[in-house]
This record gives sequence, C-alpha cells and structure tokens, in this order.
Amino acid sequence: MNQKKLSKYVRSKPRILAIVYDVLIFVAVFLLYFLVYFPHAYGYVLPARTLFLHAVTALVPILSCRLLLRVYRLVVRYGNPGVVAWLLLSDMIGGAFYLALTDLLNVRLKPMALEAALVMGNLFLCIVLRLVYHYLFLAAQGTGPAADVLNALLRRFTLVDARSEQVAEIMSLDEWLGHTDHSQADPINEIQRVARQFQINGDITDIVRLNKGYINRTYRVRTLSKNNHYHYYTLQRINTNVFPDVDALMSNFELVTSHLHEDFLLPGHTERGSVQMLKHTKDDKPYFRDDSGCWRMLTHFTGVYGMDIPDDPKSFYYAGQSFGKFIRHMSDVPVEDVKVVIPNFHNTYSRYLDLEKAVAADPVHRLQDVWEEVGFVRARKEKFHLISDALDEGRIPTRICHNDCNLNNILFSEKTNLPVAIIDLDTVMPGSPLYDYGDSMRIGTNTAQDDEKDLSKVSCDLELYECYAKGFLESCGDMLTREELELLPFASLIITAEDGIRFLADYLNGDVYYNIFYPSQNYDRARTQLKLLADMEQKLPRIRDILARIYRELGLDADPYKIAF
Repeated sequence: MNQKKLSKYVRSKPRILAIVYDVLIFVAVFLLYFLVYFPHAYGYVLPARTLFLHAVTALVPILSCRLLLRVYRLVVRYGNPGVVAWLLLSDMIGGAFYLALTDLLNVRLKPMALEAALVMGNLFLCIVLRLVYHYLFLAAQGTGPAADVLNALLRRFTLVDARSEQVAEIMSLDEWLGHTDHSQADPINEIQRVARQFQINGDITDIVRLNKGYINRTYRVRTLSKNNHYHYYTLQRINTNVFPDVDALMSNFELVTSHLHEDFLLPGHTERGSVQMLKHTKDDKPYFRDDSGCWRMLTHFTGVYGMDIPDDPKSFYYAGQSFGKFIRHMSDVPVEDVKVVIPNFHNTYSRYLDLEKAVAADPVHRLQDVWEEVGFVRARKEKFHLISDALDEGRIPTRICHNDCNLNNILFSEKTNLPVAIIDLDTVMPGSPLYDYGDSMRIGTNTAQDDEKDLSKVSCDLELYECYAKGFLESCGDMLTREELELLPFASLIITAEDGIRFLADYLNGDVYYNIFYPSQNYDRARTQLKLLADMEQKLPRIRDILARIYRELGLDADPYKIAF
C-alpha cells in the first residue's frame, strides 16, 4: 500500500471503530427491546423472521443516513452541540425510512410508537456515548494519575491519543504499543492554545507535526466549521536563532505573499496566487509571540504532494518553469523594499570562512571525524567567490530571489501532477537567480537522498539537469544578462559546495542550525553534497553542452564556454 493510500486508511480507522460501537449499541437496544421488554409487555415473543427483518430494516437505513450525512467524519467533537444536532437529523431521516420499509415488508408493529421507541432508544444511547467520549477526551488532556488512566483507555479502545501530535488520527502500531518517544515534541495542549490565537474558522480537530524542513517547526492544523466543513492551516514556530529579526522576516513575508497573490499562478492551481497567505492573530498582528516562541499561521494547500527527488523528468521541467516564473514576477518589486534577514546567505566564500572558524574552534570535538571532507573543501576555496564577486562588483544585477529552491518547496496537484504552489518564503531576499538555479539542481539532479550514507548512489542526472534548465530559461532566460548566462554552468557546482560546507560546519558546531533526526545526519548531508560536487565537476563539459544547446533554441546570446572554472 503506497503512502497516500495508507494515510487515508489510517485516518479512517477511529471512524470505523465508532461505527462498530454504534452497531453494538443497536444490537444491545434491539435485544433488550424485543427479547426482554416486548415479551414482558405483550406476553409473547415475535417470530425469528420478524425479528430479523426488523433488525435489518432498522439498522440499514439508520446507519446509511449517518454515513451519508458524515456523522462519523469526526471523532473528537462527539458531544459538540452541532454534531449532536447532525446526528438527530440523520436519525430522523433514517427513522422515516425504517417506518416506510416495515410498512412495505408488512412487518409493521402496532402501535407505531413501538418502532419509534426503538429508534429513540438507540439514538439516546449513541448520544450518551458521544457525550461521555467527548468529556473523557477533554479530561484525558489534563495532568495527573486520573488523566493518565483516561488517556490509556482512549488509546486502547479508540486508537486516539489525546496528548499526541495527531489528535483524532490513528496512532501507528509503535505508538499504540507505546514504543514512540514524544519527548521532543511540543505539548499538544500548548499547540492548541497557540493555534487559537489566530483568526481561524471553526473548532480545532487535529494537529499533525509535519517533519519537513530544516529550520522551522511546522504543524498542520485542521478545523471543523459549523457547517461541517474542514479547513486546513499551517502553523509554524519560527526559528529565532536563524531569524532573530522576526519583524523584518514577517515584513518580507507579507510583502512577497501580497505581491504574488495578485497574479502569480502556476498551472496546477486554479485560484488566485500560488503561495500561502498569512492568517493574522485575533488582534490583527502577522505573528504571535509569547514565552513559547514566535508563531505564524498560514493557509494550507490540500490535495497536493511534495517530492525530495523528481519522480519523472517532466515534474522537474515544471519545477524549473515555476521557479523561473517566481524570478520574473518578483522583478516588479524594488530590491530595496525587501530586507536582508540573513546576511551573506548565499555568499559561498563567506560560508567557507565560517567553516574555517568551526574547524579552528572544534567546540564539540568532531574535527577528527571530518579531516578528509575539510581537505576536499580547502582544495576548491578559490572557486567559491565566482558569483559573489560578480554581484559585489556590479557585473551581474541583484534581484529578488527565493534563495531556497529545493524541489520540496514546490507543491504538486494529486490530480494533475502539475505545480500548485511555491512555499517556504522566509529566505526571499536580494540575491542572484544563479543561486536559485544552482540550488534546484543540487537537490533535483541528485540520484540519492540528501543524507544518503552509500555515496555510490550519489550522482548528477544530466537528463534531469536538461529538463530543469529548459523550464527555468523558458520562464526567465530572456531577462538574464549575458554574464549571468555565462556563469550559469557553475551555479550548481558552487551552490552544492556551499551546502556541503554549511552542513559540515553545523556538524562541527554541534548541530545548532539545521533540524536533525539522528545524531550524524549533518555529517551524512555534507558527505552527500561533496560527492555530488565531485560528480558535477567531472560532468561540467557536458553541462556546458546542454546549456549551449538550450541557449541556441531560445535565442539567448551567451557563451557557456567563455568563463574558466
């Protein structure tokens, strides 16, 4: 079962249990009514055929109406007045069908109140069960021995953990058996409290940690409105170590998203603006700050997927088109209007000097493990300032760029496989499109994951390189200067070196910048980037040939062989 189908399956499991419990309630009510109350009140037992027909004619329409009206859509809101009202409505409709069926099958009981009592008894117990569950769930979110016992009961009998990051979602087998460590997670009560500070529609129904991204901690928040519709939001705790000036960061974010929302549209999106938009706090601020940190809420795209490595060449071609369109649309914004939130973010030589500082300090005593990698970087240090010097000397223009053009920062439609949106706009700053182009190639052409331990799997896929280059240059090649185009062959090499340097420096410094999910992950990331760089160096003549051919096809006046490397 693939991940998409598995995700859909596990989300439905608590609802399946709710259906099972409702059927058990119906069976209990039916047996008590017809085998205990009815013989006592009327002095005889109904024939088995009549009992069976009544069971079927009562259960099928009532359960069907509950399913059609999506009564089982949400587990944790059982007890909410709106959900109870919806249950009453579904059973009124189901009860009417039940009466009609018994009349059609000629098994109507006299008086009709007997049949109505069966429906009402079943409904009453179902509502009681939902009320009990609702308040048990709220109590289980508390602290103390009683709350611990309640939460353990909920985990065992509903597969829902009231304190987990996946509220109202099924736990994995490891979680259910108690093998998962949530010690590094934000407390769910805290996340719910923060989410309620924003202008969101409906009651919060679940919060799921999204383990994507190296910098900020990200959650998907789902709410259910009064009209029984789901709404989705992205909640992020901003990493203030990386972005200490949160006001500048959010000023950029509002400027960029507002500008792109007007007319930036990718082919897989049918509405305005292929970017997430900010949801302000209840006091109309762009972010919320308290002792737990700085938080922001964004709109959330549904029916989409991301990828770390292209699933086919066409996807990577569309990725090139998307980031090229981003460069073109941001060209309308004056460079001076966008603040620099991370100085020297893509200054590769400056990153190399940071590495040397980490080597000299060796604060956590890891230098002995990375001497080979440090030597590899030092042998290439004179090449690292090729693009930054051109920017500093004004030989190529400074433009507004994304600056983090990983493939997984593009969302694709599950229906059409076309790009829907570009996300992660924190690093939108003045810079060079060469860095954006190189960053995409670094991620997208790598034949392995970015933390691959088996370096034999790491190489630059030139078919993918050509697909991306064509899409990117079709979108913005005509606005690039001659020297930008002549530096383009080296962009992927320089940015790959830069990321290898950054991962290596962070590993030496004790993993203080990037999120990691196991102790040596930054080291593995660094080794992967440096191996990819070595492969790109060996393939540089073929990269020049690819670009020369695309330049000719698009009528771009530049010579990719001109500059030595």
